Amino acid sequence: MNGSKVLRILIAVVFVVVIVAVLLRMAGPNSVDQTGIGDSMVNLSELAPKINAVEMETGSQSIRAERGSNGWVVTSRDGFPAKPETIQEVVRGLISLKKSQRMTAKPDRHGELAVAWPDEKKESRRIRVFADGSADPIIDLIVGRAVQAPAGVYLRKNGENQSWRCIGTLGAGGDIGSASSMSSWLFGPIADISADELQEVDFDGLKMTHKEGQWSVETPALFMQDTNAPPPDANPKHDAMKGTLPYLLSGFQPEDVRREKPEDLSHPNQLSVILRIDADHTVDARLWKEGDAIWIRLAPGQCTGEPNEKLTKAAAQWSGWVFKMPSWRAGYLNPLFEAATGTLETPATSLPEGSVVSPPSAAPSSAK
Repeated sequence: MNGSKVLRILIAVVFVVVIVAVLLRMAGPNSVDQTGIGDSMVNLSELAPKINAVEMETGSQSIRAERGSNGWVVTSRDGFPAKPETIQEVVRGLISLKKSQRMTAKPDRHGELAVAWPDEKKESRRIRVFADGSADPIIDLIVGRAVQAPAGVYLRKNGENQSWRCIGTLGAGGDIGSASSMSSWLFGPIADISADELQEVDFDGLKMTHKEGQWSVETPALFMQDTNAPPPDANPKHDAMKGTLPYLLSGFQPEDVRREKPEDLSHPNQLSVILRIDADHTVDARLWKEGDAIWIRLAPGQCTGEPNEKLTKAAAQWSGWVFKMPSWRAGYLNPLFEAATGTLETPATSLPEGSVVSPPSAAPSSAK
């Protein structure tokens, strides 16, 4: 084999090796992770023990949690205790993200991946992480839609146009499609007293009792004397009471929280509910509506006898705060507010076919 032929073969081999290296660099996850967001993730991993604040912002709300001397608190909600598991999940999720594919760098197409910012559709999330008390974030990302198979998200660095498809998940705190609402950041549940632990519930002059696993509404004697009243089983107010009030304190995770204000106790159309645990311990619950939302104030009633450990622990979390009921519960409670304001619908009276309702006869006019 002559020298020129050997040289041509060597050149061909080198060319193939170079092409393969380029292709691997374009497709290989390790090479992709060495630049851009990958650098940030490595930096975040090193600084994780020094992280002191995490923010998540959407088009409708902003959440900021800070590490204090007594643990994490939600400073955007007057310092209510934060759920540390959510903070840890967000940070671990960010550290574990791996870039797998380069996506669009055109700002006018960011909306297709929900990585536009500001985002009029309120689909994007901006996540910022701070360390060592610095005013500047060590991570500032716009997180977009979730990606399936394998699980991941679209994202880009705030201030940069290049977007990426990343493998991994941000969990409860940031992944689109998960429980990334305010409630996932708030410490809770703030009460976990099940319906089976209650004996009675008093509301609006009516009393419910718990016997043999069933709740029943005691019908007042006046009601029993009214022969035209609907039977108790067909009473919408009673149904709403039995379906909601015994469960107010069962695994109660608030949707939002704020400091208690003096006017909360005198809010119009306020519902008062007394939940009796036993002969010596009660809970005083006050509920009111603000728009479509239902807020609740909880406080232990006048307790006698030995302290109830579970109630004492929960009452410490309630003191000074009012809580927004989860929206899924609000629909079940609405009939009670309608009954309190006299707007609860009642069945229409049926009339024989062809009959008409005559107006009341006018009072006779006096003769002059």
